[in-house]
Amino acid sequence: MNSFLFADSAGPKVQRLYHQSHYVLAGLIPATLVSEKSSIPAKLSDIGLAAAIPVHSHIAMNYVVSDYIPKSAQFPVRAGVAGLTGVMFLGLLKTAVLGPGIGGAIKELWSSSPSKK
Repeated sequence: MNSFLFADSAGPKVQRLYHQSHYVLAGLIPATLVSEKSSIPAKLSDIGLAAAIPVHSHIAMNYVVSDYIPKSAQFPVRAGVAGLTGVMFLGLLKTAVLGPGIGGAIKELWSSSPSKK
């Protein structure tokens, strides 16, 4: 639990996980965008993104907390970051599994809307 709340200072394993998540995201984002909306590769890359994005952002936000939040307020802010990480994971997982997928949702932003009659 301590390494989850204090992810920025949890040691070299967490730092290595953070740096490897760059590569995971660099591979999964294009994969989900070029895959067909309901294909197996799209679903797999969407589920991978649903896990990788919260991990990456959680560790990064803990670095921000260490740098910019006063020591006396860091614990409650870190607890808030942990809560938001959980909400983000559940939301992305719901979109990946039950919705159009993360890539499908991004593609819908640039698709032309049907004309209203």
